[in-house]
Amino acid sequence: MMAAKRALFFFPLNPAEQNSGSQNRVVNLLLYFKRRNIEVDFASKLVWGKWTEASSKLFNESSLAKRLFIFRRKPEKKNAISYFFNYKIQHLAFEKKLRLVKGSFPNHTTLNLRRQLDAVLKENTYDYIIISYAYWADLVKNNPYLGKATTIIDTHDLLSAQHQHDAGFDRTAAIGDELRRLSLFDQIWAISPEETYLFEQFFKGKVKYIPMMMDDVEKPAKTFRVFDLIYVATDNPHNLISAAWFFKEVYPLLPATLSICIIGTILDHVPATISNIHRVAFTASLTDYYNRAKVVICPMLSGTGVKVKVVEAMAHGLPVVCTSHGIDGIPEKVNNGCLVSNDAARFAANIMQLLQNEALYAQQSELALACFKRNFTTQTVYKKLDAALNLNNEEG
Repeated sequence: MMAAKRALFFFPLNPAEQNSGSQNRVVNLLLYFKRRNIEVDFASKLVWGKWTEASSKLFNESSLAKRLFIFRRKPEKKNAISYFFNYKIQHLAFEKKLRLVKGSFPNHTTLNLRRQLDAVLKENTYDYIIISYAYWADLVKNNPYLGKATTIIDTHDLLSAQHQHDAGFDRTAAIGDELRRLSLFDQIWAISPEETYLFEQFFKGKVKYIPMMMDDVEKPAKTFRVFDLIYVATDNPHNLISAAWFFKEVYPLLPATLSICIIGTILDHVPATISNIHRVAFTASLTDYYNRAKVVICPMLSGTGVKVKVVEAMAHGLPVVCTSHGIDGIPEKVNNGCLVSNDAARFAANIMQLLQNEALYAQQSELALACFKRNFTTQTVYKKLDAALNLNNEEG
């Protein structure tokens, strides 16, 4: 019998917590490996992922991976002199070899992370090594312990675009540096058609379009739509700008009687004086709330990559009111269940049209669900993953 394939998967957060789109993506990728009988060891970062004994237990109980490795960015500084001579000097030499590019987005690869990864690779043989985000791409640079593994960078996003407003950012330097980092890998996984097209201009044959995916949602026999609007968001910089625009420019144009459900850490930045908001800091299941909502809003004004909340809305057959950035990463730009406008008055009007016009609502709901089924179901994306990994077996 052929031995089961093995993968090492690096992602800086705890995917079991599932409080961001990137975490949901990784959960679904890990479930794919599990269903394909590919044994996974999972590696993450201690501080970045805010790993605790409780969160480690949560991950282990999820059975998403066989083993969990939690790496430290730097070794513990127990003795200042020892730390300086045994790590600091060597790390500076390591950074010099990396040739960090001035004006680029951050390179989070450290000597200590590399040493910890190398220790795992020395003890284990893998068929696939997946690194999430180009921040850590240099973990594989000139690495003698990769063996015959297929190396994969799951880009998640075009990081040069994400950091373009950073102080000292140099667009030319950053894009060149990002392409250099991606070139280190055998495969480049892109989450959106736009990024797939861009990367393919430089890496013919290496780029794989692996979109966001979800299992089909089982709809309840009866639904009680108690929320007119639902807004799901974390408090990242792009969402902060978007939420501020919505509540300053759009919200005053809407009836104060609308019931709005807001979920996520964006709540810390929503005016406390607004009384018609049902506030949910965290939920283990968004489905319960989507099933009680009528319309999803996604007022994104910046950012790149697919908006997971839009895909989730489509999966639940919910129409979406969004800006043009809301359909980033959606292959079908029209007839997809999204009403799109960057104008505050039009945005508000789109919301009210859906809430007041039953025929329009039903039409957009059907379009949203159909778009999801064509592009984002696990069955659809599993075929892309099977092709990328040269697997011929059917879903287990």
